[in-house]
Amino acid sequence: SYSWFRHTFTAHTGLSPHQYLLELRLVRARNLLAETELSIKEIARQTGFEDELYFSRLFRHRLNLTPSQWRNRDHYRQ
Repeated sequence: SYSWFRHTFTAHTGLSPHQYLLELRLVRARNLLAETELSIKEIARQTGFEDELYFSRLFRHRLNLTPSQWRNRDHYRQ
């Protein structure tokens, strides 16, 4: 059942399946921001976020930086 799966998954990863997938998508977004010149809108789309505003808010909530700030920070460090 889903309940068993969620409990087992959370016990092993420390995250719910939904949270885990969001984290994977945000890792991919960070990589695209660092490695490409794609627009924020296109990166949101390629990582499964249809709403660019939701993507940007979630990104900022999780990383304390907007996608643009993350990209600029990464370029500065290189």
